[in-house]
Amino acid sequence: MKKILILTLLFLVSGKTLADCSFESKKDNYKPEVAASLAERAFKENNVYFIAVAEGIGPSRPGFDIPFTSCVFKNTKWEMLWVGADSQYCVNHEALRAQAKSYAQNFNKTMVQLASMQLSEMCPELRTH
Repeated sequence: MKKILILTLLFLVSGKTLADCSFESKKDNYKPEVAASLAERAFKENNVYFIAVAEGIGPSRPGFDIPFTSCVFKNTKWEMLWVGADSQYCVNHEALRAQAKSYAQNFNKTMVQLASMQLSEMCPELRTH
């Protein structure tokens, strides 16, 4: 029983140390209300990219409402917002998670609309969507 307790404590401590909560210190740079205008500016500067949120077992792609094919995967750039990934040890985890997802949703939705023609040219399988 002691061994199980010790192993559990070690797992929890190591999980906390490995949790990436870098979004906490950068959250003021990611305000959902300006995400769409930032996507428009990035598109005008020919800087097409999308945002994923590491807030669970795998990253989510809020607002990226097109099929995530291998062509899309290989030919698009992604920025990752780290909100604890597969652990929930970040301070204010739920609030950070909601902010990151809202920002990504607004940014990605706008970027998908603006870059849809580019994406269709790169990845023919998207032409039917």
